[in-house]
Amino acid sequence: MPNEQPAAVPKEIPGVIRVHHVGIIVGDAEAAAETYSRALGLDPVALEEFHGIARVAFVQAGEALLELIQPLSDDTPWAAALRDRGEGPHHFALEVVDLREAVRVLAGSGVGMLDVRPQRAPGNTLSVFLDPAATGGTLIELVQQIRV
Repeated sequence: MPNEQPAAVPKEIPGVIRVHHVGIIVGDAEAAAETYSRALGLDPVALEEFHGIARVAFVQAGEALLELIQPLSDDTPWAAALRDRGEGPHHFALEVVDLREAVRVLAGSGVGMLDVRPQRAPGNTLSVFLDPAATGGTLIELVQQIRV
């Protein structure tokens, strides 16, 4: 329709609490966590297998976490990133109060997502990734901590 106005872009993502983590692709998550601990004095807080496709170590860095992601399968985006760019930063995650509400508001304003259905992710979170085309090329994850 010719008179149709584009959706209004929100001034902010609703309910952002903090930067939750920075995702870093590594060849060996456990060794990387030990290196960060030894070299920087950062405390490792968890090591987990994620659906048999990645081993993930979390290291506390102030208020945020470093998520050290070791691909275990060659057909994952993490393995492709490791092959193409080597070890290094992959994405950052913002923690939100209500992930479904944040997705609803962003989708309503035209911000694309790689998958609009929240998925269970490492670190006991629900997660969606924003389409990098909507964020100037940066891969941004929104997470909501699962409280048990």
